[in-house]
Amino acid sequence: MAWTTKQEEIMRERCYHGAKAVQEAIQRECGVWHSVHAIEMHASRIHVSLRRLSECPECGVVGATLNRQTGMCPLCTARQHVEEERTFNALLEAERAAVEECPELEELRREYAALRQRNSRLCRKYRLQGKRGRK
Repeated sequence: MAWTTKQEEIMRERCYHGAKAVQEAIQRECGVWHSVHAIEMHASRIHVSLRRLSECPECGVVGATLNRQTGMCPLCTARQHVEEERTFNALLEAERAAVEECPELEELRREYAALRQRNSRLCRKYRLQGKRGRK
């Protein structure tokens, strides 16, 4: 059976999935059945590699080395790490703001300053030693 231009285009588009995937795609889209061996032979004739290559599930780049932990290409992995750090940074900033900008903190600082002033006046009035003079 003769190969059509459409079948060859399908082969070129899906070659990185392997011969079996090309066979299924040709059968699904063209309604023509070719054996895996026939696909391998024709791919060799038209200089198309049927070597299976990895594909990034996030961006779809073909042939990139995928990260074992994330299963994504280096670019998508780096983007994910940056996004995780941004999220963590936002969480830390929110926690810091909750601690430093709460009304209770300002009230406690005022009370601490008032007590220090009061103790300082008592030490001067009665000539007592301050915190540094005591052990």
